[in-house]
Amino acid sequence: MSTTLGADFRSPTFWQRLAFIIGITLVGTFLYSVGVNAFLVPHQFLSGGLTGMAMVLYYLTGFPIGMANLLMNIPILLLSLKFMGKFYTLITILGTVCCSVFIDLTSFLADYNVVKEPLVAAISGGVVLGLSMGLLYRYNSNTGGLDVVGAILKKYYNLEIGYVVFALNFVIVTAGAFIFTLEPAICTLISMYINANLSSRIVIGFAQRKAAFIVSDKPLEISDAILRNIHHGATLLYGQGAFSGVEKKIVFAIVDLTQITRVRHLIEDIDPSAFLFIMNTTDVIGRGFTSPLSTARTMPKSVRYTCDKDGNMIPTHMWSYEMEAEAHPEADKQEPPREDGK
Repeated sequence: MSTTLGADFRSPTFWQRLAFIIGITLVGTFLYSVGVNAFLVPHQFLSGGLTGMAMVLYYLTGFPIGMANLLMNIPILLLSLKFMGKFYTLITILGTVCCSVFIDLTSFLADYNVVKEPLVAAISGGVVLGLSMGLLYRYNSNTGGLDVVGAILKKYYNLEIGYVVFALNFVIVTAGAFIFTLEPAICTLISMYINANLSSRIVIGFAQRKAAFIVSDKPLEISDAILRNIHHGATLLYGQGAFSGVEKKIVFAIVDLTQITRVRHLIEDIDPSAFLFIMNTTDVIGRGFTSPLSTARTMPKSVRYTCDKDGNMIPTHMWSYEMEAEAHPEADKQEPPREDGK
């Protein structure tokens, strides 16, 4: 189900998406409040963003965290309404109110001090907060605060919020270290690190995929080997060597992390002189890339052809590079012709 709200509120699909996002927001904000009160507050740890500032105020004065968080979000909600539109602001208001209310409603959890060991509490809190924030971010919801500021900066200035968040969190943690002791500050950093990484993993997915680029004189054999053995799609790109000027075909494929070694061995068997480089990827979408192709669908029914020395079309499954070497014994000694015929 797509979770991006459209502008047509008369459409039944709009209300289905809105109901889904509301449900996700309720679950995510409740989980977040449990993480704050059950693991962070008993040890005077801090969260990030405006919630962290509200927690500092609570530790110093006893003012409720949820109420402080809600009050600090009011000017940000006004900015959201002005710059981000009513639909985004509607979800932001829902997330902010739910988060603030749930934090105060679950404040009794702090009295139980479920986890006595500070380090274990920091890790547990980071995991719970990471799960909650990842769930909210994945389905286009948020809890207000710096999420809104980041969305505005990204929309109008194409700036990333990462540095702003880091700066504010650094100030919060530093203040905590001076106000309280060094141990809570260190545990807060551990919790924030786990929170950030886990939420990011949930948003982009846990399955690590790699993008493989292979420059070879045998692109058809390599692409067929990937299709037949790895069962993932492959694409042929056209390139040209900057120094040699020789035109090359580049095989591009997305494979799972666990398949990289097998791909490397296949390429080494086919063309030991091939050039291979691998990159990390995120947000991989599409048939043949997000999941393996079934064996029956690996090769299309249509047959690909190549030309022999006489210009006759030969099916690629009947053609081999040994045949090409026999047909063109001097091919290795000559440069391939350029487009201008020189």
